[in-house]
Amino acid sequence: MITATIENEHYTCIITDGSKEILADEPLELGGQEKGFAPLSLLLSALGSCLAITLRMYIDRKAWSVEKIEVNVRMENENGEDVFYEEVTCWGTLTEEQKRRLEDVALKCPIAKILTKSHNINSSVL
Repeated sequence: MITATIENEHYTCIITDGSKEILADEPLELGGQEKGFAPLSLLLSALGSCLAITLRMYIDRKAWSVEKIEVNVRMENENGEDVFYEEVTCWGTLTEEQKRRLEDVALKCPIAKILTKSHNINSSVL
C-alpha cells in the first residue's frame, strides 16, 4: 500500500510505502514548489522503470551482452486518447531479431499490462 500525505504547503506531497519516501509536487507555474516529481511524471516513471527492469531480467536470463538499458517514456493525447510512447536504447550487441524480441517482451511489463486494461477506481472520503 502507498500513502500520500499533503499538508498546507502547496503542493508538496510525501509518498511512502512504509519504509521509503519520495516527494511529489507540481511545477511553479501550477502553484507548486517543484520539490518532487509531478504526478504524471511519477506515472511515466513507473512505466519506464518497470520496462527497464523487465528487459534487464529477460536479457540476463538469455545471457545477452547488454551493459546498459535506457528507457524514455512520454504520453501524448491523440484524438482524445492517451498514448504512451517508449523508446529503449540498449548499450551492447543485439541482433535485429533480438531487438524485435525485446519489443515483444516490453508489452509484458506489469505496469504496461495495468495501463492497457480498463480499470475501476473506488474512492471513499473518511
